[in-house]
Amino acid sequence: MVSISGIVTGMTKTDAMAPIIGLEATVTGGRTLQAKKRGGKDEARERLIEESTGAIVWLGGVKCLNKYVGDPILKKMFGAEFDVGTDNILRTPFENFMRKPSSKKFSKKQVALIKGTKVLASVLIADAFIGLVVPPLNQKLTRKLRAKRQNEKNETITSGNTNKNLNNPTFKGGGFGAINAFTHAIENSNTGKLLSTDAGLISGRLYSARNNDERREIAIRDIGSIYFYMWAQNHVASVLNYVETGKSSRLNPNTAKILDKHLSDILDKNGKEMSVEEFRKMILGKKSSEINIPKDIDFEVGKLSSITKFFDKFRKTPTEPLKVIEVTKLEGKFDKEIMDRIYKMSELQPLRQGKAVITKQQIIDAINIAEINNPKLLNDVFIDFTDGKSKNEYKYVSNDKLYKLKGLMEDYVDNICKSAKDGKVTKELLNSAKKKNLTWSGINFIAGFVVAATFLSTLIPKFQYWVTKVKTGREDFPGLYEENNKKFNKAA
Repeated sequence: MVSISGIVTGMTKTDAMAPIIGLEATVTGGRTLQAKKRGGKDEARERLIEESTGAIVWLGGVKCLNKYVGDPILKKMFGAEFDVGTDNILRTPFENFMRKPSSKKFSKKQVALIKGTKVLASVLIADAFIGLVVPPLNQKLTRKLRAKRQNEKNETITSGNTNKNLNNPTFKGGGFGAINAFTHAIENSNTGKLLSTDAGLISGRLYSARNNDERREIAIRDIGSIYFYMWAQNHVASVLNYVETGKSSRLNPNTAKILDKHLSDILDKNGKEMSVEEFRKMILGKKSSEINIPKDIDFEVGKLSSITKFFDKFRKTPTEPLKVIEVTKLEGKFDKEIMDRIYKMSELQPLRQGKAVITKQQIIDAINIAEINNPKLLNDVFIDFTDGKSKNEYKYVSNDKLYKLKGLMEDYVDNICKSAKDGKVTKELLNSAKKKNLTWSGINFIAGFVVAATFLSTLIPKFQYWVTKVKTGREDFPGLYEENNKKFNKAA
């Protein structure tokens, strides 16, 4: 039996699809209901077919085409699967792959173009189906069923019911790096997959619309929905987190569970409880700013992307370029204990083209002997957080995201220390902190889900209907104007 803890953990996991699927199911039901209220069973049926088929392709079309069509072809060509995302200094899966013998018959540009073409083809096929195939078939089905109903009515009238009112409607008025970045975004993030499908989906639906009024409704509905599908839930959670803790982010329940186990084991080794001062010092150690490293270390310095530089203008603390060095170059600069920790810390990421590398921050963490910097703990957390990608030489994960996660772990420990009313950290306190984190994660998820679902299923459809009424004076479904007009003219 699945526990509430398991459900919340699964729903709040990075790039989890379950919340999106649940939201899409709610939206499909809500929009179908709204359509039935306005346009009857014809509009409701069109909306149900369009939303459900659209959801299937939107959620899994690109992924399935990549996995079952594109990936087997590339694996046969190259002998391995690999990412093309990179930070150009610490994690370089594409460069690692290009060292394989099986890649030697292709140039970097050729490999990037082949992989990019595979991803683009998956996007275009999915977009064409959802935007150019489904709408015409949907419209054809409506015409066929309406014609069938009209024939049945005519037969009834001919058989004797000639005084029946047909209730016709009344009218009230009238580069290379860019290729790899694109490929990686679509292959490895829900946001990339879904936004890439949105672009073609909206374009195809606008092209297939039966008239300009229907086209305007599609634009309002589909473009207006993007924010609520992609970002609204996280923004609601951020606001609630800030109200509750003064910070916009919260440690995810799965990482909190791993950290809680580690902290509990430490308490077991220290008499079941510790003073706040002892606990804080053992777990968090010193501040990074208090740790000194040799000034003669010659780090490689990565370059920030133009996008990062742009968003840095709005941040209080600008992003620092990533600094990395090969581990062997540190020999002789530290004693054996620190060097052992440095080697273990370097194993948190795969070899870079056959050589172990470590970041400046990881060197600081290795010197700062504290449990939050324990390489084994970080390894367990990072593997869980990235589904095993953090140590795969052919996969890319953002080092920035990993260390933001570590920062949230530090905040979690700090909050435990602040909540120790009697100056003692106990297992009961740890358990209370874990439950509180899980509870608020669930509350934030539900609140974000409700806000997004309300706008997507109800408020946006009502708004698009209102705009149509204001623009045309009509309250019926724009997609059936032509059919309704034919019936009206016949009746006249």
